[in-house]
Amino acid sequence: MSLTRKMFSNSVYLFLDLLTVNFLGLFFWFFTGRFLLPDEVGIVSTSINLALLLSSLSLLGFQGVLLKLIPEYLEKKQNKKIVTLSRFTLKVILISNTIIILILLLFSSIIQSILKIPFQALAFSTALLLSFTFSTFFGCIMLGFQNMRLFFFTDLIGTIMKLLLTILLLTLGYGYIGPLTGVLIGYILIDLRRFRKSWFFPSNKEEIDGKELFSNYALPYFTSLIAGLVFSNFQIVLLASLQGQYVTGGYSIAFLIASVISIIPGVLSQALFPIISMLSVGNKIKKQSYLIQLVFRYAVFVMLPAATFLIFFSNPILLLLRKEYIEVGNILSILTIASFFFGLGNIFLSSLYAIGKTKLNRNIWIACALIFLLISPIFINIYSSHGLAISYLVSSTIFLFLGYHFIKKLTLLKINWKNLSKLILAFLLLLIFFKIADIIQANLIIKILFAILGGVSYLLALIPLRFYTKEDVRILSIISEKLPFGKKQLLFLIDLLSNWLEEK
Repeated sequence: MSLTRKMFSNSVYLFLDLLTVNFLGLFFWFFTGRFLLPDEVGIVSTSINLALLLSSLSLLGFQGVLLKLIPEYLEKKQNKKIVTLSRFTLKVILISNTIIILILLLFSSIIQSILKIPFQALAFSTALLLSFTFSTFFGCIMLGFQNMRLFFFTDLIGTIMKLLLTILLLTLGYGYIGPLTGVLIGYILIDLRRFRKSWFFPSNKEEIDGKELFSNYALPYFTSLIAGLVFSNFQIVLLASLQGQYVTGGYSIAFLIASVISIIPGVLSQALFPIISMLSVGNKIKKQSYLIQLVFRYAVFVMLPAATFLIFFSNPILLLLRKEYIEVGNILSILTIASFFFGLGNIFLSSLYAIGKTKLNRNIWIACALIFLLISPIFINIYSSHGLAISYLVSSTIFLFLGYHFIKKLTLLKINWKNLSKLILAFLLLLIFFKIADIIQANLIIKILFAILGGVSYLLALIPLRFYTKEDVRILSIISEKLPFGKKQLLFLIDLLSNWLEEK
């Protein structure tokens, strides 16, 4: 299987995974927002994000080690080292989780006071910590083996369970306990479905250098992770401590909706990572550069219309929840642009780690996180949640610039800006349709129809502009082989583009 085929095969399952998880996740927050007031939504959001934050930290950077080294061990035929690495990582996370749980229990009253959450919510955070940790641990091993299909199905089963149980408990009147219970049971199911005995047994005698793992891979990734969490879960915790749960609840909803924009670059980066890591065995720079620019091109192509849709339809989307959330419409627009830049920057940063520049990756994350931490408290005190959104936008812009600068320098990356510039005219046409949909006096369904017409016009306008290439047709063919639905429509599109390219 060619590297391009493998990457896009991986991408299909990862896209289905993130699409399903995020789509069902939006339903999860939709029902949570419909049944609970902003204060209770804030408690749910703070509890989950606290657990996610601590879970990420408890792995001590070994999620990056697994993703980086398992593909390399497979490429070098060093399969015994994979079992040794898995067992070593398991010992590390068991110790770290035990320490974190003891700290949470010993200082529970102080933590409750700072985060303004009840003890029951903190108890759920403790349980969620363990379930999140093992889900990530087992998932990283799957991704290292590039078993994206199984990764998708385990996520799907657990997420459906989370949603159904949450709706049931909310309907029965369990308040914020309902969503927290649904998340906990859903992730326990994911843990059970992902575990494989062969990853840990039989014990192999092939040794690995633990100190080298910590210093060269785990520690840089752990440091980068801490910096990265500043832009995600820590935002919610920071806002909760400075502004209270009402403001946090509204911002959390806006942040979650805007984060949908980063699905595409997230999928492509995750699919690209193990392949770039494999190519570092033998230092195949040209192939690495080709795949990175390919991923960047597709990310921009898809994210432009998606981000525009969220910005133009921010108020109608928020009104689907509760009228109290309409006030965060401007915040959603700012966060959408920030997520656009952050998603593109993450393509470059993850590639830096995959090619072995782990410490440079760490340094960029730290620099951007420090900028965010310096400006966000000031902006929050002046502009409340708007200030936090602006801080995220500024930091994301710098994040994208630094990532592009260094990956271009190290891999001789050549992005076809001439080809990408053709998106501008198609994008202007898209804006016209969205603007009409925004100003006409019609119901939401009519507005969405105009938006769909705009999206179709965006895609069709790129044909005479000669944006599409024969490589695009080949990649569409790869995707059509893996998709469980929509094959006929995709094959029609492939025939259309193939005929047009042949004529040209």
